[in-house]
Amino acid sequence: MLVFKGGEKMRKKCFFKKNEEGDVLGLPMYLIIVMIVAVAVIAAVIFMIPKGTQTMNAQVTSGSVQTGNGDPGEIDIPAGKTFTVKVLVTTNDERRDPIQGAIVRLDGGHAIAESAPTGSDGIATLTVNNAKLDANINEVYMKMTVKATGFKDFEDDKAVILYRG
Repeated sequence: MLVFKGGEKMRKKCFFKKNEEGDVLGLPMYLIIVMIVAVAVIAAVIFMIPKGTQTMNAQVTSGSVQTGNGDPGEIDIPAGKTFTVKVLVTTNDERRDPIQGAIVRLDGGHAIAESAPTGSDGIATLTVNNAKLDANINEVYMKMTVKATGFKDFEDDKAVILYRG
C-alpha cells in the first residue's frame, strides 16, 4: 500500500496481509513463533529448578499399636486416646547424619495424623488420633511420607501397623 505524505512515497508496514481469498497471513505465523519461543523459555526455567539429589532414610522408632482384643467388629481406639509415633530421618549414606527440618506425614487407618518437622536430632514425633479398624479387618498400615529440601522424597507404604490383639 502506498501512502503519499509531503510528496514522498512511503510504504506502510502491516502484519495483516491478505491474499486473494481474504485470509490473514502474517498474524497466525507470528503467534506460532511467539508460542514456540515461550514454550522453550518455560522448559529452560523448569530445567534450571534444582532437584533433590541426595537420598534419605526414615525409620519408625516406635508406633505399632494394638487396637483391641481380636473382636471381629469395628475397633476404635477410645475417643480422646492418642498415640505417638517417633520417626528418625537420616541421610542414606554410610554416615547416617540426622536431617533437621524434614516434614514427616502419616496417612491411613482412618486416623487423623498431623505432620511434624524433625529436630536437630533428626527425630519427628507425630500424634495420631481416631485410628480404627473396619469390621473383619485385622490390620491396617499407615503410609509415611517424608520431604526435605535438597533430598528426594521418601515414602514407606507400611511404616506403622494398626492391628487387633
